[in-house]
Amino acid sequence: MSETSRTPLLEIKDCTMKFPGVIALSGVSFSLLPGECHALVGENGAGKSTLAKCITGEYRMTEGSLFRAGEEVDLSSYSVSKSQHQGIAIVHQEFQLMEDLTSLENIFIGHYERKGLFIDWKAQKEKADELMEFLQCSINLTIPVKYLRTAEKQIVQLAKAIILDAEVVILDELTAVLQEKDIENIFRIINILKKKGIGLIYVSHRLDEVFEICDSYTVLCDGKHIKSGRVSEIDKPKLIEMIIGRELSSDLYPAFDGPIGDTILEVKNLTSKDTFKNVNLKVAAGEVVGIAGLVGAGKTELVNAIFGSYPVTNGEIYIKGKKTEIRNPMDAIRHKIGLVPDERKLLGLNMMYDVRNNTTLPSWKKFKKYRIFSDHKAEIEKAFEYNEKLKLKYRSLYQKVLNLSGGNQQKVVIAKWMLADSEIFLFDEPTRGIDVGAKFEIYKQIKELTNAGKAVIIVSPELEELIGLAHRIYIMFEGEIKDEVSGERKTQEVIINSLLGVN
Repeated sequence: MSETSRTPLLEIKDCTMKFPGVIALSGVSFSLLPGECHALVGENGAGKSTLAKCITGEYRMTEGSLFRAGEEVDLSSYSVSKSQHQGIAIVHQEFQLMEDLTSLENIFIGHYERKGLFIDWKAQKEKADELMEFLQCSINLTIPVKYLRTAEKQIVQLAKAIILDAEVVILDELTAVLQEKDIENIFRIINILKKKGIGLIYVSHRLDEVFEICDSYTVLCDGKHIKSGRVSEIDKPKLIEMIIGRELSSDLYPAFDGPIGDTILEVKNLTSKDTFKNVNLKVAAGEVVGIAGLVGAGKTELVNAIFGSYPVTNGEIYIKGKKTEIRNPMDAIRHKIGLVPDERKLLGLNMMYDVRNNTTLPSWKKFKKYRIFSDHKAEIEKAFEYNEKLKLKYRSLYQKVLNLSGGNQQKVVIAKWMLADSEIFLFDEPTRGIDVGAKFEIYKQIKELTNAGKAVIIVSPELEELIGLAHRIYIMFEGEIKDEVSGERKTQEVIINSLLGVN
């Protein structure tokens, strides 16, 4: 049977979603066939999450139609529970799990099978075991999920979505927090689901994954439907051009050709119990230094220790040649160190504050008159200036950062440290969950920082990113610096060998 004659599992026609003063989606249409993986791509703020919420019933689209297996869905009373009854499920990037409950309890929560007045745990365990066997995964279902690895938690979320025989599954940035080997396992599971006839909507900023696992695509830009088609009929540059509305520079990583000055930060024998030990590194003015390492290597803990938010048991930190005590983040801020953390929503921003307050929070003393009164005008002007430099997409400075896209939230984090006159920038996975256009803007901003004589340290799981941005790369293995690469040795082969402890 040809694709055109098959009834789509899901079809959206002319979806429009309006909020007060904002048109989030306008005229979006696409269909999902049985056994198909359909990529939904676009920049942060393009409308991907809004569209997913329309499909799952969290939002009711203002205009348009939704068809499930050829039958039109009544949108006047559409809800999350009704979408679940329609066989539609979603797996979020951010865990929607009860940490203190077991995997088994999480999988069936709200849908427990009962034998009389009691939950039939035996029947549910058998059903969960069958599902794990189908997915070819081995997870201890009887322990609280807080003790599981990140990749295992994602599989529990996936199991929770499909245990009720869902035929349409939305995977929202599922691989954003996973390592390469875990991503390969997710791809294996996706192929199993496709063979069963399940349709998948794959939301991702990692365009290489689109070409590896997806069959078709839809591109959104500023809430508008740009194009849908077959992945086999396009290439990566063409997809990027559709996503950002222009042809991207052939060189994604800007040339860091500015002068490198004196050493600004030096770490000597820094040690934290059971996490990292005897770490020695340094970074100079105008230099970008990368840190690579597998999960558990200690790289995130290291940058947090430099920022004073992770305990150390031994070692010394020198700033501009002077030994410095950094006992907490306030000490770090006083010494002009800024941290862009990997968990921006938990650690980098106050999600209930607006753009202005988040931008000016570390610099509040700058805006005091006579050490008593706040100069709100100056505060607003500076918040506007620095967010405009980063091309922030927002309605106003009084918009809560909670309502910004992930890429724009990251820009606010960077803006606040720029306003604070930081001289040392610690970036921990700065482009996690960020689209290719926003990545390019952040890369350009990092170049601007180095041109201004700032020192930059970047932690990233993406080797291509580290190679493209860093002058030198330190490689951590089991809590220690295993190697330092630069020049001709700055290759994926050399780095991977060190990551695995081979050389």
